[in-house]
Amino acid sequence: MKKVFLLASVLIVLLSACGDDDAIVTTNQPQDLCDSIDITYSNDVAKILGDAGCSGVYCHGSGNGGFTISDYETTRASAENTKFLMAIKHEISVSPMPKSGNKLSDENIQKIECWIQNGFKE
Repeated sequence: MKKVFLLASVLIVLLSACGDDDAIVTTNQPQDLCDSIDITYSNDVAKILGDAGCSGVYCHGSGNGGFTISDYETTRASAENTKFLMAIKHEISVSPMPKSGNKLSDENIQKIECWIQNGFKE
């Protein structure tokens, strides 16, 4: 009976570990840094993504690639997916963004990470 209980416990742990990886976005910025800068969607993130051409009608402004970043609500919903930040940071296993341009500057990536980390301020 103990073996069955142990096996069932192990299976529960393993199955719960196979959940949706997109549920938790991990950022790498020190909290004191993010606390020291006030990053908002309206003042910072929209401009960064707009300047990079991400939110145009031929890109994520119309939902290409599974992400829509045409306004605050759609950008926030997209940024809640781990693949959003992974793509911006050009990490392995995702298509790097912007697709036809250079990687965003470290400063702009840092701003987007702090925006996410500090709760997606509008």
